Amino acid sequence: MAEQNKHGAGENLFTKYSTLIVSIAGFLLLIVILSLATYYYTNKITQETQKVALVGEQGEITQEIARIAFSQESYLTNAVFDRFQKDGKLVNRIPLEDFPQNTLFRRTEMKRLADRFNEIQLRLENGGEVADRLGNIITVTPVAEAVARANVEQTRTVWDYYYPLITEYELEAETGFLSRDYATYVMDYTRQYNRTLQRDTGRVSRLIQENVDQLQKQLFWIQTAGVLLALALFFLMIFGVIRQLIAGDRKLAEARRETEEILETINEGLFLVDRNLNIGQQYSAHLEDIIGQRDIGGKKFNEVLAKLVDRETMEVAGTFIEQLYSDWVVEDLIDDLNPLRRIRVEVDDFSGYYVTRYLDFKFSRVYSGDEIDKVLCSVADITDAVILEEKLAQEREQNDRQIEMLGTILSADPAMLDTFITTTKRRINDINSALRRPERSQSALQEKAKLIFREAHSMKGEASALKLSSFVTQCEGFESKIKELQQSPRLTGNDFLGLTVMLDEIISLNDVIANLNDRISGGRAMGGGGGAAMPSNAMQKYFTSFANDIADRNGKKVSLLCQGMDDGLLSGSLQETVKDIAMQMLRNAVVHGVEDPIDRRRIGKPEVGNVQLLLTRKPGNMAELLVEDDGSGLHYDKIRQKLVENGTCTPEQAREMQKRDLIMHLFDSGLSTADKGNEDAGRGVGMDIVRERIADIHGKLKIASEEGQFTRFTVTFPLGV
Repeated sequence: MAEQNKHGAGENLFTKYSTLIVSIAGFLLLIVILSLATYYYTNKITQETQKVALVGEQGEITQEIARIAFSQESYLTNAVFDRFQKDGKLVNRIPLEDFPQNTLFRRTEMKRLADRFNEIQLRLENGGEVADRLGNIITVTPVAEAVARANVEQTRTVWDYYYPLITEYELEAETGFLSRDYATYVMDYTRQYNRTLQRDTGRVSRLIQENVDQLQKQLFWIQTAGVLLALALFFLMIFGVIRQLIAGDRKLAEARRETEEILETINEGLFLVDRNLNIGQQYSAHLEDIIGQRDIGGKKFNEVLAKLVDRETMEVAGTFIEQLYSDWVVEDLIDDLNPLRRIRVEVDDFSGYYVTRYLDFKFSRVYSGDEIDKVLCSVADITDAVILEEKLAQEREQNDRQIEMLGTILSADPAMLDTFITTTKRRINDINSALRRPERSQSALQEKAKLIFREAHSMKGEASALKLSSFVTQCEGFESKIKELQQSPRLTGNDFLGLTVMLDEIISLNDVIANLNDRISGGRAMGGGGGAAMPSNAMQKYFTSFANDIADRNGKKVSLLCQGMDDGLLSGSLQETVKDIAMQMLRNAVVHGVEDPIDRRRIGKPEVGNVQLLLTRKPGNMAELLVEDDGSGLHYDKIRQKLVENGTCTPEQAREMQKRDLIMHLFDSGLSTADKGNEDAGRGVGMDIVRERIADIHGKLKIASEEGQFTRFTVTFPLGV
């Protein structure tokens, strides 16, 4: 009977908790199924992703081989040409000992890259083990998807012709000579098939990535369905517990469940810290992911912080927590002293990489009766919020810039704005070409810097004339970077890399101006027959506004007489060049020539300085550009001072220089008589631009100046240029 009661009690217990037991079993089974599915799909995704990386490496290899082939062909061509100039004989084969070691190494590097490409191609076709970029041996399966497989085979067709060429290219060195004809042959083949290889590898990469995306979608829906089912089972378990347990057990289980749910599901990291800075054993599940550390229960808070912040911040944080345990310290008053608010940290993502996150720590006291028992710390990952704030700030900045540009465009002359956009695009292309051009000698690198400086300064001047302040600011930053390069004792090609990023910002800003102008003007074409007709006095208004803006920025007053610029005497590139010359000389006349109103009154001149900008036709199909001011004349003593300061000559040599020699130095790149730099002066490139532009149009320059009276620049040039 007792045995029956015991057996019956067992059956009743099983019946009582049958729903819970079945739910738990189902939940565990579901977890196992989800784990297996996740493992299977993750493994497949990893394999396909590795293939994407290998195909991407193939694309990079073909580009590098093309660069090396071009370099070798170019070097051999130059070597043959040098031999021809030296000996007068055209010799296609050059002995190995005449080549620098670097050139021979690049040929070996081409063979190594080709072998790497071939190794990857074999693995994509047949599968097997191969080393990844980091040198780790991975096992890949053959590309199976039909379209991707076809492209892999197409790559093999091209590569079977290309690979032997590269092999022979390396073996050629065994003869003791390098042949220009063979290098040219390899380069021609490279030009013909490099794009094909790039296209095929790109297609393979895209198709494999599409397969990865499909696998990820399938995994997502499997996991989503599993989570929903798990939630259903979870609630079923909760329902069984609530229905079966007695009231006391129900309350206890509910309290425990709520605590666990909070720790498991809360997005923040929660943990307790005692007086000795020991972290409690219980903490929220997301804490480890947030701070990138495992098993922190029982560790010292300082030990955990040491992996996130510097030593000073760690010590201040420890002191801050100690203060929270002081009864006399008001918690709200010291909250502003929290050193762990919105901190930037590098966190381990448990996959071998570190990611940048922004964390926000908050501390509050936990009381046991009237005593402070613990300090509760909550850690929130606010990275998304910070990134959103930065993005919004950038968008606000961009919107403010566009609003400013919009106001300027609405008030600007449409034809002049069209000309600015077109001219700026040309100048940007010239700068971009200069940046891309490889230079090795110091003189060539310095000349590159001067050319870029001149184009940037010209862009800034035209933007300043149109009151495009944001564009002027970008150009000034660009000029400052070039100025730093020019002051470097030794330049390299890598020194110019930073300019490409800054040039992209200028390109983006010019595109903004062009798009706004196009919308406002209803889509009329820029700088051509479809554009707005230029008013009869457009250039007069342009230069008058330019001169007045310069005068206002420099605390001066001027009156500009502008004649001839609107008479249609110039057109095309000649008009653009003469306009550039006029802008630079007009800026110099206002900044360096015309005196301050106070100084002019003191010497008996009217407060308003007079500046003339005259363009006239001359006999013999010639033209003359005259820029004259009634200012203080050329400052010869200042020129001497600047020549001494920049190391061009000694004080004794400067004192012995005649005025004619001093005038010639006005055109030195980097020489400026301005006391301080601003938007209009101090760069030392304006007269350098004038010299270059006058040479471009085959013009001649005459300079006349009388101290305290005037300075006159006269440029005579043919109209046929």
